[in-house]
Amino acid sequence: MADYLALLQSEVAAMADALRTADPARPVPGCPGWTVQDVGAHVTGVHRWARAALDSDEVPAYDERAATDGPLDKAYAAAAAALVAALAERPDDAPAWTFDRHDRTAGFWKRRQLHEVAVHRWDVAPYQLTDEVAEDGIDEVLDFFLPRQIAMGRTTVPDGTLRLVAPGRTWQFGAGRPVVSVEGAPSDLLLGLWGRGDVDLGTWGRAGLTP
Repeated sequence: MADYLALLQSEVAAMADALRTADPARPVPGCPGWTVQDVGAHVTGVHRWARAALDSDEVPAYDERAATDGPLDKAYAAAAAALVAALAERPDDAPAWTFDRHDRTAGFWKRRQLHEVAVHRWDVAPYQLTDEVAEDGIDEVLDFFLPRQIAMGRTTVPDGTLRLVAPGRTWQFGAGRPVVSVEGAPSDLLLGLWGRGDVDLGTWGRAGLTP
């Protein structure tokens, strides 16, 4: 199993650096209508929300507005530090509210926040995600996010199978013959699933997934 906490610590430090040097007014193509400022405020708010969830048995309040007060990188770094510190204090099986009814543990947030930051860091300053992070991110989308969105009626996917091929790994989602088969680096395939980068997955890309 990946050391999600260590990977998260590395990602949040890199995100703070990216926010420090990026133009806050630059539009972010992966989040239509958003700027770098909006992305930073969003991830800051999500970190605060996840931190509150660790001490709750029901959905905590969510508010991005406070995340825009003061320098963006400092607000983000403070929220990230508080989240990482709280996660470090808890074993993976510690109870916490999550939006996965099958996994109500702190370990869920270690993984989910890693991927939240990794993709949004790409929005702020495009980079090549490591194979370890990208491959696990693809697993998360295909094993959790897409099934959840479909079950909740938030999206539909084409008939047939999505097939993703990276060196040493192959993923399939759906049933029947492959209707989309794409080869690439894990980073590019994950970003394609989230509607970003140069890999075009057609209607599979960002199929009902939120920023």
